[in-house]
Amino acid sequence: MARIAGGADKLQWAREVLARAQTAEQLRQAQAVVLPLEYGLSLEQTAQAIGRSVT
Repeated sequence: MARIAGGADKLQWAREVLARAQTAEQLRQAQAVVLPLEYGLSLEQTAQAIGRSVT
């Protein structure tokens, strides 16, 4: 069973970071918030898309 993404209160922050990310890590952190909330990806799909594992 897939976990439901939380963090809707961080969505605006993540959008801003996406626009001004200076490092790959900043970009991945923002994507980890935006992808599940905006595009409905599961946490597993998000981890695969950004090149990380779910832990």
